[in-house]
Amino acid sequence: MNRDSTIDFEERLSERDWLILSSVRGFRFLTTRQIARQFFGQASRQGPLPRSANLALVRLRELGLLANLERRIGGVRAGSGGFVWQLTERGDRALASHLGQARPARMRMHEPGTSFLDHTLAIAEVVLTLQEVASSGRIALSKTEPEPDCWRNYLGPSGETITLKPDIAVVTVSSGFEDHWFIEVDRSTEPPSRVIRKCLQYQEYLATGREQDRLGLFPAVVWAVPNERRRGQLVQRLLVDGSIDQRLFTVVTPGELEELVDVGAVEFHRRRGDTT
Repeated sequence: MNRDSTIDFEERLSERDWLILSSVRGFRFLTTRQIARQFFGQASRQGPLPRSANLALVRLRELGLLANLERRIGGVRAGSGGFVWQLTERGDRALASHLGQARPARMRMHEPGTSFLDHTLAIAEVVLTLQEVASSGRIALSKTEPEPDCWRNYLGPSGETITLKPDIAVVTVSSGFEDHWFIEVDRSTEPPSRVIRKCLQYQEYLATGREQDRLGLFPAVVWAVPNERRRGQLVQRLLVDGSIDQRLFTVVTPGELEELVDVGAVEFHRRRGDTT
């Protein structure tokens, strides 16, 4: 992109346009509805889309800054609300110039696999939910670390470097208390045995003391699952596995995430009547 075209974008794009581009870059993929909730005041996750949201996204597409995937969430009947957006190479370079960042490497746009896309959009949904809870005044969202910033390296039993890879790390503040969370977004596609192995890796990292030395505590680990059936499945597996430290892990459905960050893990477990 030459200098003149960058200047042209600075003149033609609003601050909201730049924020949309930045958000899409940060999450990698976002649906029209997710963008509408962030920037166009849409409170409902199912209601009609604001016309202004559709117009803005179409305009950014016509400028070559955003592109929508061929696949739609919910199929063709979902309409424009099912569009999934990604940043184009042109959009990436324009955003880097706007933010005063180094010229980014060439990026290759692609149609992601179904599982990867579903997981990526679910991670974005968790963050958007936390942002909406924060905007209501119930909590403050003081820090959000996406991957790979939230990944943690540590030495394994044989001295090898191992990387723990949460999907997100966040810090929330409620009633004067600061809570730290590692969040794993589960889409019910993996067998519970893999969840157990990941939990054991968290416990292995806990035993190193690295996070406690840095923060003075170890974050609570949250498994965000899609439905009650999956929650019950994972809670039961964690309860019966004697190698799992029940105090460390919490399993929540989308509707329970708000309550968890509002009241904290200990109170959440008390209200639910389960150990996990």
